[in-house]
Amino acid sequence: STVTVIMAAAAAPAKPPKPQFEDCDETTISCKWEPDPECSYRLEYKEFPDEWSEAKSVMIPQGVGTATTTEVQDLNPTSTYTLRIIAIKEGVESEPSDVLTVDTQAPGCTPKPGDEKKKCTIS
Repeated sequence: STVTVIMAAAAAPAKPPKPQFEDCDETTISCKWEPDPECSYRLEYKEFPDEWSEAKSVMIPQGVGTATTTEVQDLNPTSTYTLRIIAIKEGVESEPSDVLTVDTQAPGCTPKPGDEKKKCTIS
């Protein structure tokens, strides 16, 4: 008799929501989103107008809670960056989220504590 084993491919996770802007300064951008507890995530970021193939990434492990805030560091001042999220479940990747675009600040323009005038541009 012959035994046929059918391996079901894991379904791709749902496309993550667009990351929400949290804060930025000259060299750091932070953003947040609501994660699926069954997925890990890769936050990809690149300087505009670089291609996504040149993007750097930060891995976020599964089960980080109901809201994930991630910081991207060592960026260039007065530059435009684009960020997106990819969900990963059982080794299968989702399609990328919609893109968040953020301008880092010029050196010396970071608001001092108590000064609420932000110099960031987001879209």
